[in-house]
Amino acid sequence: MNAFTRRLLPTLIPMLLTACAAGMPKPLPHPLPVVAPPAPVEDVTVSPKMMRPAQQADFWSGMRDSFAMPGCEADPQVLAWARTYTKMPNRFEQQVNEVLPLIVYAHKAAMKHSVAGEFALLPWVESQYRHVPGQKNRPAGMWQIMPQTARTLGLRVEKNYDERLDITKSTESVMNMMRRYYDDLGDWRLVDVAYNAGEFGLKKTIDRHGGPSDDDGLPDVPMKANTKEHLVKLMAIACIVRDPGRFNVSLPRQDGDDALQVVKVSTPQSLAQAAKQSGLSMNDLRGFNPAFRTTSGTVSASLLLPKSAADQYKLGPVDPVADPADPIVDELTTAQAPAKGKKARTSKDTAVAKAKTTSRSKSKSAAADEPLVVHKVNNGESLWSIARRHQVSVEQLMKWNDLQTQAVKPGQVLKLTASR
Repeated sequence: MNAFTRRLLPTLIPMLLTACAAGMPKPLPHPLPVVAPPAPVEDVTVSPKMMRPAQQADFWSGMRDSFAMPGCEADPQVLAWARTYTKMPNRFEQQVNEVLPLIVYAHKAAMKHSVAGEFALLPWVESQYRHVPGQKNRPAGMWQIMPQTARTLGLRVEKNYDERLDITKSTESVMNMMRRYYDDLGDWRLVDVAYNAGEFGLKKTIDRHGGPSDDDGLPDVPMKANTKEHLVKLMAIACIVRDPGRFNVSLPRQDGDDALQVVKVSTPQSLAQAAKQSGLSMNDLRGFNPAFRTTSGTVSASLLLPKSAADQYKLGPVDPVADPADPIVDELTTAQAPAKGKKARTSKDTAVAKAKTTSRSKSKSAAADEPLVVHKVNNGESLWSIARRHQVSVEQLMKWNDLQTQAVKPGQVLKLTASR
């Protein structure tokens, strides 16, 4: 090995070692386990005992969801009327409680016809849900339907029977008309204007001046002052329902016993027989069926009854009863006929007056610190009407008084609370 080779050897050896190391294959890393994609979850049947019971739906919440008009801020007049309605909060709450079954029934009809929920409150503006009897060419019923409009709607207006006062038929007809108005006008505010002022007159106004320029406030369409006020009042009562706390009121809860039901009548029967079979007094029966303008009328198709009375009616016929002596136009209609310049006094007004008397008696009993609150049944009262006025259920009254049926007699004393 010559001297030149010996000098290069120390340099070549490290280079050869490095080249050999670079040419060696690197060890492969351990392969990752392959994870299969999760299988889709099938429907799982949950044991009923694991599920929470469904909460009772809040009627007022559902009504708010069905509103379609502008709210409380639509116009200062809306708020002003809302405050006027609720100036006496307790009185307002009592008024709403008295007519709540009718509000619920009207709202159900509105939803059936896809009508804005505000129109279930329209009878508050028209009549405060009173079944006002028509006199000559005057409007009648809680919807205040004129005779000419009744004929257009196909409602019978006769001496002894007036379907404008029939809660079921008049409500169905009005809601059907409201839907037709909306299909023609496309604005729920204008639907109320048409109801108050007339459809054809409103259409002429729109043809002449054009429709509303916006959807936020009151429609800027020429209209009479009383027509504008009618719309403002409807929006005001809806405003209170939207935000009752704003007006220091609490809306009453719906009681299942008060829910109104249409009951089919299989065999024609007298009103007196129907009243006995349902456990209602004649006054209460006709309060739910005010189209009958005499107590000697005959029921041949259906009746409108609160649930508790409907349940009893469905149990079947009872012993026959004699028809009460009754003039052609009964005393209720005569008493309700308004004198010139005065409002009609209706069965609802009478019920309110009785409720006030009962309330005063109840207050005196509480003041005397009596151990038990009682009520003496008056003429014309039924278990249902007593339960409603004292805000208890029919079932509670039957339980507290050991009653087997809903029949009560004048002079009978009922406990209004559980025995201590």
